[in-house]
Amino acid sequence: MKTKIWILIALVVVLAVIAIISFRGDTTSTEPLIDRKAFVSLYVDLELIAEKAGIGTPEYETARDSILTSYGISLDDITVLLTAYDSEPEKWAEVWEDILAELAQRKAALAVPDSATSD
Repeated sequence: MKTKIWILIALVVVLAVIAIISFRGDTTSTEPLIDRKAFVSLYVDLELIAEKAGIGTPEYETARDSILTSYGISLDDITVLLTAYDSEPEKWAEVWEDILAELAQRKAALAVPDSATSD
């Protein structure tokens, strides 16, 4: 009888550990929250609304939240992405070139002056 109780306890512990691991998710995953192309589009969307409405305005914050929702991402996720890119300067340089190219393309399509890309 004692052996059956210990086996039952061990089984419950193993199931609990499996459940905890399953619900926690894979915290070691290196998969990005969104792919590079989507990140570039998201960044450009946010830049365009910042130029139009001004960062910190209610119009900007409403539009920003709507944009983030449409991409299925949060401000915290953006911080994680930017931190990841900061740790890889070469990769960030490539992404930044993509951002500048898409920003110029979209501004041209909207006939908006290209102040962000001219230094």
